[in-house]
Amino acid sequence: MRLKEFEIPLRQGFYLAVEIESLAGQITSSVVRLMKPADPDVNIARYDTAHHVPHRDVLGRKQGLLRKDWLRAMSFKDALQFAINDLKMNYERYDQIYESN
Repeated sequence: MRLKEFEIPLRQGFYLAVEIESLAGQITSSVVRLMKPADPDVNIARYDTAHHVPHRDVLGRKQGLLRKDWLRAMSFKDALQFAINDLKMNYERYDQIYESN
């Protein structure tokens, strides 16, 4: 099993924390966390493959988990790329959701 971890910087100090586990070149699990700068930094949305199905968790400051959106039709590889693209493009919207809930 191979574990790859890296960060993707965004504007305003936000960043994506990415973890990918693979075996024989195939993704076996992944997590992409949208992190907000704070002390300590805060996870405000994430995509992962827990429960053996790719999904998105949308989080709120007060309420915690607001919703879980299943990506059943996507492979782990496609879901990983989708997650990175979505969080990079929409991080400000996820922050608004987080702060208002």
